[in-house]
Amino acid sequence: MFGRRFAASWLILAATSLGGCSQSVGLYHEVEGGAIAQNRQPPPGAKLPYPNRADVPAPQAPAAPGAQTAIAAQAHGGVSAPAPGALAGLSLPAAPPPVPNVPGISLSNPVTASRPAPAPAPAAPAPAAPAPPNRPPVSIAFRPGSALLPYSQAGVIQGVVAQRGTAHLRVCGFGEGSMTLALARARRLADQLTADGVAGRDIDINAFAAGSGGFVQLVY
Repeated sequence: MFGRRFAASWLILAATSLGGCSQSVGLYHEVEGGAIAQNRQPPPGAKLPYPNRADVPAPQAPAAPGAQTAIAAQAHGGVSAPAPGALAGLSLPAAPPPVPNVPGISLSNPVTASRPAPAPAPAAPAPAAPAPPNRPPVSIAFRPGSALLPYSQAGVIQGVVAQRGTAHLRVCGFGEGSMTLALARARRLADQLTADGVAGRDIDINAFAAGSGGFVQLVY
């Protein structure tokens, strides 16, 4: 019995404390003033009139069965020919209209005026001779792990340049697993071609890490 009275007293005390706390917060806001003491703003559109359903247009009547198919067929078919009755009584003029006589101005009918003879068509150019096939690559040997070009291999490159004509030259270096060595060998071959009189724009440089040595090739 005593426990029930104690629990009821505790609940009453808690409710009284909470009510007093809320009143204290409200009083503090009123004393402080500013935006926090103002009333909450109404939601947007709260004072607008309700919409008039009479202004809503009536729903559109559904299209007749097959109308959509007919419209699509007309769009894909393009412009149809006119009916035979629509062209009845129409005829084309037998002769062009006369040219008006205006003093000081010479006019001629573009239909009856003499036209200059068309210029003869230019003769078709003779077919160009087919380019000769690319020559097989000429192998160039380097010492293992080196990009120095031996003197004997420089003579081999000079022999390729002597057979060049108007062809381009392709060089390629192989780096024994090193891309740096491959590029160094390819550049050494290009330098030798430049020293033999080949312009740099006529030299294509390639390099591959795999393989050894290099090659020079005539490309048409």
